[in-house]
Amino acid sequence: MIEEKLSNYLSVVEKVTREIYQINKPDDIPSYVSKQITKALGDEIQFAFIDLGTNKIYESAALDSTIQKVLPFFLQQRFVEEITKLDWSVVDQRGVRFLLDKIGGQKIDLEPSFLIIPKKRKDSITHFSVLWADKVFGRIDKEEIDFISSVCGAVVLRMVYLLAFTDGKIVDRRELKRKAFELKELAGIGSDLTSLGKEDFFGSFLLNVMGRALSKAVVILLSSNENNTEYTVVASRGVKKNQIDKILITDKQIIVQELQNKKGPVVISDLIDTLTVEEKEILRQLEAVVLIPLLLKNNVVGILSLAERINLKPYTEKVFNSLEIISQQMVMVIENSKLSNLRYAFSRYVPHQLVDEILSNPEEIKLGGERRKISVLFADIRGFTTMSEKMKPEEVVDLLNTYLSSLTKVVFKYEGTLDKYIGDCVMAVFGAPFSHHNDTERAVFTAVEMQSYVDDINLKREGEGLERVEIGIGINTGYVISGNMGSVDRMDYTVIGDVVNTASRLEAYSGKGQILVTKEVYDEVKYLVEAQFLTALTVKGREQKVDVYEIKELIARKYIGVVEKREPYISGHFLNIAQDVELIGKQLGLSGEDLTKLRASTLLIDVGRIGLSERIFNKKGRLNPEEFEIVKNHVLRGAEYVEKKLHLFKEGVELVKHHHEFYDGTGYPDGLKGEDIPLWARIVCVVDSYHAMISKRPFRKAFTEKETMKILKESSGKKYDPRIIDVYFEILERRMSEKAKKEA
Repeated sequence: MIEEKLSNYLSVVEKVTREIYQINKPDDIPSYVSKQITKALGDEIQFAFIDLGTNKIYESAALDSTIQKVLPFFLQQRFVEEITKLDWSVVDQRGVRFLLDKIGGQKIDLEPSFLIIPKKRKDSITHFSVLWADKVFGRIDKEEIDFISSVCGAVVLRMVYLLAFTDGKIVDRRELKRKAFELKELAGIGSDLTSLGKEDFFGSFLLNVMGRALSKAVVILLSSNENNTEYTVVASRGVKKNQIDKILITDKQIIVQELQNKKGPVVISDLIDTLTVEEKEILRQLEAVVLIPLLLKNNVVGILSLAERINLKPYTEKVFNSLEIISQQMVMVIENSKLSNLRYAFSRYVPHQLVDEILSNPEEIKLGGERRKISVLFADIRGFTTMSEKMKPEEVVDLLNTYLSSLTKVVFKYEGTLDKYIGDCVMAVFGAPFSHHNDTERAVFTAVEMQSYVDDINLKREGEGLERVEIGIGINTGYVISGNMGSVDRMDYTVIGDVVNTASRLEAYSGKGQILVTKEVYDEVKYLVEAQFLTALTVKGREQKVDVYEIKELIARKYIGVVEKREPYISGHFLNIAQDVELIGKQLGLSGEDLTKLRASTLLIDVGRIGLSERIFNKKGRLNPEEFEIVKNHVLRGAEYVEKKLHLFKEGVELVKHHHEFYDGTGYPDGLKGEDIPLWARIVCVVDSYHAMISKRPFRKAFTEKETMKILKESSGKKYDPRIIDVYFEILERRMSEKAKKEA
């Protein structure tokens, strides 16, 4: 998510900087900017540009009564003086309230949240960029502020240029020409930044943009460690590489401390008397006249060193303003590049859906070794050596690529970690670096689906006249040491221990198409699988024999397959219900074991429909008494079957029997009411109803998500438990919000 967000912000900055140059009327710019920032931040945002020179406000939309009161306040001399005195580069919602109370002398109910970006020339504020929205500026991250500041910087350049003509000012034409050129350069920079990788970015950007337009010598030093304590040269122009490639600057040196404190450009001549001999020598080698900090979350992640200007003139406030925009864009690209590299590295080992979580919470990955419970899976092609002897080298490679990539997709689907490939063997770990309450279940589901994938591969191979591929799988669960077993320079994240060795031995013992597990694994998933005791196996390195079970099938998968074959339009229905039921169970504080049991029994809720007429369940209109009795009977049949045939646990039997009971007692089969209905059945009743309504059926169209939620809300306390409705709505609203952001 972080990478996508930064990349999106950067592309918007580039777009605005490029397209705003084509807008020739000042009144048209605010509405354009409003639309672009709205798309980026996902809230309805309005924008106004305030020119203090003419006391004019250029706004993006018609102003409501509150905004009409507030915007003119920003023109007041006392407000401008206060901002200047406080030296705020950004005024957030709290700052606006503070200044309204202090200067305005009146309480204004600020329903919208505000963000103000002042623009200075020397020591005076000349313009304000003002943004307001319902919520987004109430709490805003540094990344969003940097993004908005970059956009507003480009807006100021264009507005100043346009207003110089529309307001009939006497202007320096050369200065306007410089600003126009500057804006074009920034537009080109934005385009370069969004399309180039890290190395290309520094080389192309420095040589073709900054060096061409600004400085005789340009050098970038980037932090070489995570703590931003050391900076080394990454790229340069106009200075001999062998003179600077060994330069090392640390955060203990005065120049870095000054950049960190000032958080803005540092002119070397203003600082020279305070520097050490060593620092002076470094700056001499860099030919530095000005240093610009590259800031990320108020930390100096890089330093831009500039030599004399090409025109030999001093660096002015106007030039620094332009450099500020450039440096913000540079930081976005640097961060984006780092995240891309991390994402690429992680995505080779962990499922893609976990990469964002890892990058957002790197402290969760404890390197160096820790004891934790995991499940480990080994899968290997039976007789691969013999097969490969009969095959051409390219055929062996093709088979391995197809086989390994297919099995890895299954591992990632169930959020396991790919530990390593060992020839034709896949080793996967569930529970490290991130754990779930049902890691053993995930490992077993992965194994069953792997065998299905191999069946699919074999269908294709048989059609091509090729030999079948068969795999054997071994799974064990228990405590291991996980973490970095190598060094900081070569991270090899893996798990070690007797649990791993035993899983490997099971895989070696397994035959074609077999899934062998230890008793520890079987005990955790026995209500999910069809399995049988196989043998007590003597394992090398262990004194006691290992009880081995063979897993034949997932109970639910077999029965779901029968129901969905009869009624293909409900494909995925039970899995979707089970996933949402599990989320609600988590919110209600159910234990890990209970969550697994709840999910397992949810998948079996309609077992009783097998053998009954499909026509009755899909009838349009009211059921007659005889038909309704048949429908009611399906839960009784299902409960009896899962109890006597599948030996399901008590809570699961109750769920299957009572998941059509309503909170007000109007449901079936027993007309139970309120909390007399088992909790698990009450959860499933809500989720089953939701997914049934949003799905198309032979007798009706699907309802929209919002329509369905309205129906459920109206039935809260009647058909449905109101507490469960509230919990489920939080989940659904969060899901809808995330979906809307992705679509935007």
